[in-house]
Amino acid sequence: MANAVDDLAKTVAGKESLAVESFARALRMLPGIIADNAGYDSSELVAQLRAAHAAGKSTCGLNMNNGTIGDVCRVKLAAWDRAPITEN
Repeated sequence: MANAVDDLAKTVAGKESLAVESFARALRMLPGIIADNAGYDSSELVAQLRAAHAAGKSTCGLNMNNGTIGDVCRVKLAAWDRAPITEN
């Protein structure tokens, strides 16, 4: 997604292009932050993820169950428990 946003920044004129570029940079930081918070080697995972994306594997993402990258379309996601939202 960051690559698509970066490509968009090249078509936007003026100061808006700087905002779009900053958003693309922020998107690129997310996998590293998530891996760090999970206690995995974020540098290695992000390098593997970027290499996979460069090889055309656009559906690769982080698998935080085992600290690897994998095809997010093939991973079976567990159902999320949704807590009811209440207002005090």
